[in-house]
Amino acid sequence: MYCRHCGKEIPEDKTICPYCAHSTGAPPKPAFNYNPSDGSSFWWALLGFLIPVVGLVLYLVWRDEYPLRASSAGKGALVCVILYVILVGLSCCVVLCAI
Repeated sequence: MYCRHCGKEIPEDKTICPYCAHSTGAPPKPAFNYNPSDGSSFWWALLGFLIPVVGLVLYLVWRDEYPLRASSAGKGALVCVILYVILVGLSCCVVLCAI
């Protein structure tokens, strides 16, 4: 694509010419493509909580195509891991105090 004002070649994704700072007239591309079949769900979060490895895998697979689903599964897995670390820490404290 060429700038209408200075005539220099500019990348397709630019909305402002880097040489003359005039607008190219092209509308900016949206940063987030909404997928109508995407939606956050308690069930994906529950699955990620119950099986954190599955939640992590779903997050990594879906993060570009279904970001809301991926976020739900990832948050469920993260909550499970945090609770596991807290419970292990508390149980270690109880065992050390009992000794």
